[in-house]
Amino acid sequence: MQKKNLLFGISIIILFFLFSCSNSNQSAVTDSKNNQSAVTESAKDNKVKLKFPYEFLDSKMETENNSKNKMDLYAYSGNLNLDTLSEFCKNQKAKFESGTFYYLVIFDKKVNAGFPKNPFSAAYGVDEEHLKHIRAYYTFNRLNNFSKLDYYEKNQWESSAKTVDIN
Repeated sequence: MQKKNLLFGISIIILFFLFSCSNSNQSAVTDSKNNQSAVTESAKDNKVKLKFPYEFLDSKMETENNSKNKMDLYAYSGNLNLDTLSEFCKNQKAKFESGTFYYLVIFDKKVNAGFPKNPFSAAYGVDEEHLKHIRAYYTFNRLNNFSKLDYYEKNQWESSAKTVDIN
């Protein structure tokens, strides 16, 4: 009988130990999830607070072959910083939730900005009037996740494009 009581007592102690270990692991997992959620919320808050130097000018939606496309025009006359510009494109890309193509065009000055005469997908073609003032041109295709930024030393008319993938 003493052996049964001893075995029963040891079993109870082992079960109690196992239960407390699993409870503390569950609490650690919950704390980790709460911390991760707080970090994610904090990152979202920071993204909302990001300030970019580009001046928003106009936005236009176009439907072509059952595809909705959007183009946003911005102006910026300062020196282009590739890191800031790339982050700006990522930020705008994340906001584009419906449609197929998204285009972002940065002009040198507000007075020189305008939409292309062609459909957005054909860009500005050989429209010298606009090309001489385009400093950066971002294209995003939601269907295949094509996401490229072309930026220019002078402008799209006089300089070769330098291209960066935006992920």
